[in-house]
Amino acid sequence: MNAIAHPGKTRELPAGPLRDALAALHQLAGEEHWAALEPAARGLLSLSPALQDSMQAIVASPGRARLQRLAALQKAAPVQRYLALCGRRGPLAGSDAAAAQGRASAREGNRAEAVGTEAFARIATLLDARAPGAAFRAVAGLRTPPGFPGSAAKAKDEWDVALVHGSELVLLAEVKASPAAATSDLPRLLRGLERLAHAQAEAVYEFASPQGAVALRGDTLRALRPQGRALPPQVFYCCDAPPEAQPPVLSAAAKAVLLAEPASIAFAQGVLAGATPAPATLLPAWQDLPHAPRLHATLHQYDTACAAREAMLHPDDLLAAVQARLSPTG
Repeated sequence: MNAIAHPGKTRELPAGPLRDALAALHQLAGEEHWAALEPAARGLLSLSPALQDSMQAIVASPGRARLQRLAALQKAAPVQRYLALCGRRGPLAGSDAAAAQGRASAREGNRAEAVGTEAFARIATLLDARAPGAAFRAVAGLRTPPGFPGSAAKAKDEWDVALVHGSELVLLAEVKASPAAATSDLPRLLRGLERLAHAQAEAVYEFASPQGAVALRGDTLRALRPQGRALPPQVFYCCDAPPEAQPPVLSAAAKAVLLAEPASIAFAQGVLAGATPAPATLLPAWQDLPHAPRLHATLHQYDTACAAREAMLHPDDLLAAVQARLSPTG
């Protein structure tokens, strides 16, 4: 639409019916009046033979037809009820409120990462003061090198902040703005550590970072291998959010998975029809939970949440522990 009717293009046309029709066409698209777009495009065919191909493309566009269909569906009463239910969970995807929420979350994430990186930098300064010339440093945004051994599938490949001593990785932390964010992150973190543990012990790997390349020995990476679902002691989550008043038993993602099960949908349809389905209607969902691969993450969600919180430190507590350890009486 912009290629033929953008205001910057129509401004160059002489005043008249063609210029007005193109401006109206562009306004219809901007205001998402998809049903009116097709007749408006057909009307332009008689005004400018030169635009015939472009107008025919708009009329025949599958994308325009889908948008028109979507606009019609959104007016249907069942869809309106569904959107109202979705709105109760939070801003709808694609809405201005959702975009604003996303920007706010990004700012909060950046702030948390800055706090975590600052704590690591202060730890490096304390260690260097204790042992001059030791050259400890905090590095943020480490990225696993391309072609690194092991599977990259669903594995973390960028690391928030690390404490490095020469070519040795001393501490590694993932920074989260809230404790709940660590629950969904932990499986990726474990897979990422498993991949790092595939390093060749005698090799040196060059990790990229905003501060420049960081060379790390393979043996120090192999030491990061998780023990089952437990993180190694030198890897943890860093979070400065206040304690949760009541941690959720199930995450929103886990709830969504359970609610999408056929038994859950059948139960909901019964309720919608005015019936009172027996709780046993939901039994197939619980019977599938222990062994169905699609439900594996949901089955272990509570254990994952506990493991993530057990591996979580406040940056102030981390710094205080290091200071106490380095004090003469520590």
